[in-house]
Amino acid sequence: MKNLNTLIAIFIPVILFSSCKNTPESTPSIVPNNLNGVFICNEGAFGQGNGSISFLNTDSNTFSEDLYFAANNLPLGDVAQSIALYDNRAFIAVNNSQKMEVVSLENFKRITTIQGLSSPRFFIGNGSKGYISDWISDNVYVLNLNNYQIIDTIPAGSGPEEMLIVNNKLYVCNSGGFGDDSTITVIDINSNSVIATINTPLNPSSIKLDKDGKVWALCKGSLGSDYTPTPDDAAGALIQINPSSNAIEQQFTFAYNSHPVKMQINKSKDELFFLDGEYGYAGEIKKLSIYAATQSPATIVSSSFYGLGINPTTNEIFAGRGDFSGRAYVLRFTSDGTLIDSALAGIAPNGFAFN
Repeated sequence: MKNLNTLIAIFIPVILFSSCKNTPESTPSIVPNNLNGVFICNEGAFGQGNGSISFLNTDSNTFSEDLYFAANNLPLGDVAQSIALYDNRAFIAVNNSQKMEVVSLENFKRITTIQGLSSPRFFIGNGSKGYISDWISDNVYVLNLNNYQIIDTIPAGSGPEEMLIVNNKLYVCNSGGFGDDSTITVIDINSNSVIATINTPLNPSSIKLDKDGKVWALCKGSLGSDYTPTPDDAAGALIQINPSSNAIEQQFTFAYNSHPVKMQINKSKDELFFLDGEYGYAGEIKKLSIYAATQSPATIVSSSFYGLGINPTTNEIFAGRGDFSGRAYVLRFTSDGTLIDSALAGIAPNGFAFN
């Protein structure tokens, strides 16, 4: 996010445990016997160094509040931006600490720390290489996963954010950073060179691949310089891209006061879920079918959230509350929006990874 947690306090009513079923048993910050379950990336408050990773063990239905600290006896750092799992490792982008922590999925102990970054946002792996998008430098860094050295730097647009690899091409959403951008950078991962730039609606930030091999990118639009919803704002948009030609084949444009973010895709890869709100960082949970993308999205949960994830095995929806003043709740729903249970995670749970 654009460090809005230093500017805005979000008040959202909490659903109490008494209204839930099968509530996970909350445990002290211990490392479970196995790490089968859901990792929760708790962003923390900007400048406070209180980012963390919580963990729901789906085998035992137990919940660890701060897994990284439990495994390493160290705080994670300042602004935990994202967590990605690849090749029995977790890659945690710690934005304001200008680093990426690499930990083992055997015990969550730190393997190494990637330094030399300005503002890491997301990681994606491919073979022996990894790619890190970096907001401040407007670059994508190429990481050798055998020795954890940065081996190349590839220029992108402003504020590179989520990435996707399709047919040996890396698609990079240029979210605008602290300004605006209307492009997706396409990189040949064999040569680490930019081969195309796709012009998009304003500020693409998340990207997914569907069951038919088409690429979907969610553009959040812009509130303008006043950061206030007004009719002259650039609306959010959802676009479908053909990766063979990089042509935009479909586009759905939202209302001026709709700035969707954090798009996810379901198990069968035919439904897109996202958060839809007025300010471009939180909102209600909504969905669209890839075969009805020009229709209005359906509301799944009409309550505002800051983080969103879809379990790729069960289709369960995980949603995090946007509270930067203290620990916040993560709620688990069925795919149709029925509440299953909830747990108190860290500060500002913003994303999820599933093992």
